[in-house]
Amino acid sequence: MNRSTPRMLLVALALSSAAACSGPTGDGGPGPVDDPGAEVQCAPGVTAPGPTPRLTRLTHAQYDNTIRDLFGKDMKASALFLADPAFEGFDNNAKGLLVSDRLARDYRRAAEAIAADAVADQAVLGKVLPCAPEGDGAACARQLIQALGKRVYRRPLSAEQEAAYVAAYARGEGLFESGTPFEQGIRHVIEAMLQSPHFLYRVELSEALDSEQIIPLDGHEVATRLSYLLWNSLPDDALLAAAADGALGTPAGIEAEARRMLADSKAVSALADFHRQWLHMSRYADLSKDPALYEGFDESVSSAMLAETQEFIRHVILEMEGDYRTLMTSSVGFVNDKLAPIYGVEGSFTGELVETPLDPAVRAGLLTQAGFLSSHAFFDKSSPIHRGVFIQRQILCADLRDPPPNIDTELPPLQGEIRTTRDQVEAHTSPASCSSCHDMINPPGFAFEHFDAVGRHRADEGGEPIDATGTMTVGETEMRFDGAIDFVTQLAESPVAQRCYLTNWYRYGNARQLSREDACTIDELDARLGASGYNIKELLVALTQTKTFRYRAVEEVDQ
Repeated sequence: MNRSTPRMLLVALALSSAAACSGPTGDGGPGPVDDPGAEVQCAPGVTAPGPTPRLTRLTHAQYDNTIRDLFGKDMKASALFLADPAFEGFDNNAKGLLVSDRLARDYRRAAEAIAADAVADQAVLGKVLPCAPEGDGAACARQLIQALGKRVYRRPLSAEQEAAYVAAYARGEGLFESGTPFEQGIRHVIEAMLQSPHFLYRVELSEALDSEQIIPLDGHEVATRLSYLLWNSLPDDALLAAAADGALGTPAGIEAEARRMLADSKAVSALADFHRQWLHMSRYADLSKDPALYEGFDESVSSAMLAETQEFIRHVILEMEGDYRTLMTSSVGFVNDKLAPIYGVEGSFTGELVETPLDPAVRAGLLTQAGFLSSHAFFDKSSPIHRGVFIQRQILCADLRDPPPNIDTELPPLQGEIRTTRDQVEAHTSPASCSSCHDMINPPGFAFEHFDAVGRHRADEGGEPIDATGTMTVGETEMRFDGAIDFVTQLAESPVAQRCYLTNWYRYGNARQLSREDACTIDELDARLGASGYNIKELLVALTQTKTFRYRAVEEVDQ
């Protein structure tokens, strides 16, 4: 059997398509841009789309979700792929999503396995077949090509594309060791579709109209942007129908679909993916603590921490329809038998997470959950530096320099006047060469010193009183606080923190780093969301209403 020519040709097509402490920013964003030194003048109501690429490869998470929704089976094919690279904090940035030789081979092997499974599994076959084959099966195969092709390409196939897949169906007979001629033909078609650049990439083909400097996206391109922003997967039939009917040609039509999609359970996937990366939640699953100090801390505990934060985010955004403040201050926990001892709650718990009220004087939102506190701590003690760096970079969008190479990270021993972790950190970072950054890092980290290395609340540290007070500048405001609850409550109300959260969503939602043009769009979004209380669902809807979402800049056409 020689099947390499048609399959490797499609991979080649995919590859050729792919080829085509300075201190905080002070306002919560937008962070680095393509020309940070250039001044941006924003006229009210006048914004331009940023330079969104025409080709954006699916992330591995999007690939898996798309395969699941195409075939009705969660195959997790990307588990064997090399991990997607994170670029400026997110792994969906188009700049980093290239197709290497290794990934091209992985795509080919995955396409083969998925196609074989789809034909062998009658439940999957029944989902994708729109008809019962009769005679030589060619008529039914054409119907499958049209129906499946529209979902794989996320738009109807052109006549030329349809003809190419009909020819692929005809070549399929005899290529495989099992299956009827019809099954072999459609297996070959599925293999080919899943290696097409129109599947592996989100492809935008719209061209400029006359002398316009921005390109309005067509309905199917808008549908694809919507589905991968809100579901992290392909459009459903209703969204494709809206695209075909022209319903996505207006902001109101886009908004209607966005609200429908956010009411669907599939919205959980994109919310989870964004917050997993923004909160560095991959660190929650690989925690190790000193067994002499934290008996029983094992993988099941860190897994419960991860699951709690995911469930909390889903609950706040989709069930409570909460805002940024709720995300940062709600004292609702999701507790099981592994987390109950850490939170000090009484009751009969099993391995199942259950919604549990936590002490509002001790716990408030994401940053006092065990997952964040434990993952930003050492093996045997808290770490104000790790916690403070996270607050500055992820919550406040501060531009912190990385520490110099070969820096001594060993804290001085607890002796003499050095009695607490705070004493150690202050002594260690007091030299002038350190203080320029650590004057920003240390205060927010000290706010969490009432929490130990696994996130348990403590009244003292080894019998020594804990000082969790601090002062820091956030934007144009001097923030004074005493302890985590006071601190996170002020962060929840901070325009800088709110704008930073928006900025991270904007970068994630547009799958790229920021440009100069984006500053004005973010200004408008920030003003709109600030007036409405920074509801998170409204934030996502607002993203779909921007010119950046609905248009593409002309200068990107030939890049």
